[in-house]
Amino acid sequence: MDLGSWTTPLAYVGLASTAYIAYKFISSAAIYLLPSTLIKTHNCSGKNWALVTGATDGIGFGFCEELCSRGFNVILHGRSRTKLEKRRGELQADFPSRKIGIVVLDVCELAAGMNGLAQDVQAILTAHGGDLTVLVNNVGGETSPYTCLDGLSFDSARQTIERNASATLQITRELLPLLVAGERGVILNVSSISAYGMPYISVYSSTKGFINTFTRALEAECKAEKRNVDVIGLTVAEVNTPGHPVPPGLFRPTPRVLASAGLNRVGCGRVMAFAYFPHWIQGLSLDVLPRSFMMKITAERMQALQKETERANKKQ
Repeated sequence: MDLGSWTTPLAYVGLASTAYIAYKFISSAAIYLLPSTLIKTHNCSGKNWALVTGATDGIGFGFCEELCSRGFNVILHGRSRTKLEKRRGELQADFPSRKIGIVVLDVCELAAGMNGLAQDVQAILTAHGGDLTVLVNNVGGETSPYTCLDGLSFDSARQTIERNASATLQITRELLPLLVAGERGVILNVSSISAYGMPYISVYSSTKGFINTFTRALEAECKAEKRNVDVIGLTVAEVNTPGHPVPPGLFRPTPRVLASAGLNRVGCGRVMAFAYFPHWIQGLSLDVLPRSFMMKITAERMQALQKETERANKKQ
């Protein structure tokens, strides 16, 4: 067999493969250089409203601050009226020209309050004028972090599913007609790198996988129905929040930095994207390195966090 006859074809295959990988890398990285179309498609003349779920803390409140700074009136969602009123006061003090509304809904008890959500939002829009043009589905969280599946109670597993999956689906279903009625709607679904499938947060990881699939399905449905609504899933890694007080840094942004990056992804042309460029860099390891290696590192990290949580609970 003449091996020399294979040299040129193999070289072409190698060149084509290298070019394809380079293209995929560059096209994925390029979205972080594109300007956001959020302001371009929304004139922000004081008539555009955004609703942020899980808005009283962390990433949710970061989105509220950033949306106000970009000219949007904001409706804050949460389950505690007291916390919502406090946050409304803070936003009004920082952004006196913006209008701030609140809606109260416990996402772990959706059946009890879901039917009135659209009416509550419409009442705010009617009172102040304008359209709902942005929905940020941020609400979520793990009820029992760093726990094996068989260590979870029925209610704990149910509440994690309600909070992270059902709430996004049901709130979007209820508010979609209001978004369609405006000039152009945007739905941002906050997901997580944990959708890769992480140990000790198996239910939470599964709900984020649901969010990714739901985002893709809804985006395709809106296109098929020619609805003027853009649907984007924002993948997030570690963020310095009150519920996750890790030291802030390049790979652990503050909530507002993360929110700003997320809003900058509007118009990027992707259905799913890492909100924050350094998180995208981290995400490359999940595509390049063997899953067994990544899960070994992740399991060790989760076990360490589990021990830290147990020590903290004992001190209380």
